[in-house]
Amino acid sequence: MFVIWAVAVAVRMANLAAMPLEPGLLLVEDAWLYWANALSLLEHGTFADPASSGRMPGYFLLVAGLMGVFGPSLFAVLAVQALLDAVTCVLVGMIGARLSMSVGLVAGLLAAVWPNMVIMSASVLTDSFFMLPFTVMLYASVRFLETGSARWAAWAGLFLGVAIMVRAAAQYFPLAMVFVVVAVPLFRGSDWRKGFLAGLAFLVAVALPLTPWLHRNVTQFDSLALTSQGGVHLLYWVVPGVLSRTQGIQQGQAVKELREEFQAEMESRELDTSGMNIFASDRAMTNFSLARLAEIPPRDIFSSWGSGMTVNLASPAIVADLRVRAMPHPSFMGTSHLDLLSRITLYVQEASPLYLAVVAVGMIGAVLASLLQIYGFVLLSRVSGWVAILSVAGMLYFLLISGPITAPKYRLPFEPVLIILQAMALVELWPRLRRMAGGSI
Repeated sequence: MFVIWAVAVAVRMANLAAMPLEPGLLLVEDAWLYWANALSLLEHGTFADPASSGRMPGYFLLVAGLMGVFGPSLFAVLAVQALLDAVTCVLVGMIGARLSMSVGLVAGLLAAVWPNMVIMSASVLTDSFFMLPFTVMLYASVRFLETGSARWAAWAGLFLGVAIMVRAAAQYFPLAMVFVVVAVPLFRGSDWRKGFLAGLAFLVAVALPLTPWLHRNVTQFDSLALTSQGGVHLLYWVVPGVLSRTQGIQQGQAVKELREEFQAEMESRELDTSGMNIFASDRAMTNFSLARLAEIPPRDIFSSWGSGMTVNLASPAIVADLRVRAMPHPSFMGTSHLDLLSRITLYVQEASPLYLAVVAVGMIGAVLASLLQIYGFVLLSRVSGWVAILSVAGMLYFLLISGPITAPKYRLPFEPVLIILQAMALVELWPRLRRMAGGSI
């Protein structure tokens, strides 16, 4: 465990040392939102952007707390994230060690150098911090599958609740998990009482971190929703992503047209969204977006979701590195209206040679990793078919949630599964490679 943590810290600190700590580079897109609102929360006790008060508060609280200790230092925030992400690597190793010590060691070391984890730990976004409680939940869930103990079900629920407080993408995860929690004791000993107790312990533990936030939303906004980001997510990302792929228009143009349609509909109904609270506005956006999706042929929706899931599963993480993104290249989202061949042609023609070389190396690595992970899944299915099925189900959950929205970071929640699958493949293949090389390896 110490070796894994030390390697992970060294890799992340080296990456941080090689990164220009410039706000113009690091605080782009949502990163600036988190930084500015955390600073406002520390200084004034409120969010600078009222819409941000509808986001999950976990990461804002972390950054504001670190600012209170170290001041508004980008290095301090990213250094602490690196240390926390190193703990996540240890947890990945601990999960792998439930299969064997060799798998645990290899999985932990793989996590220590895993590009997606290293890159996201150096960004001012929720994703890396989310991984710590979520991976604790995965470890507790594995222990629960082994023992059927209500204690482990409670730990899994508690840390899942903490993870949801950081990132709302996991908010529907308890609905699926509770059925598994109840079913495990039934299959292990046909004892419905243990299943009921485990399920109750899980649900109560999930609710513990979430209850204060829900109470705040009910009392201040008259809403039982955890977040007010669902409507924005649908209106500005999901629906435009589908329209862009299926109707041959650019993402930005689709967003512009949908925004105008939404405002026109609100005016026709004599509704002023600017005067609504953030949760009421979110409901209006959600209803409009779902109605717009219902007008799109199911085949187009399935095609967009399938394309997005494929990209999120297979895209090389290196393209998300801020230093790589700063290299000259076309906008991926801006070319989503083109067919695959046209997009590849445009990238080759307009991207810089260095960018293309980096992406090519990343793609080769992604293909090799995917092949090993597929083999690892075969090995896992031989050890435990149920665990293999549950692993795939968890991966599908996050792939379906992200849908047509593409970026390597959307793969991060199930990277521990992919890492362990790859570790299983490497551990199994290593003796064969040694024999093939005549013992020279």
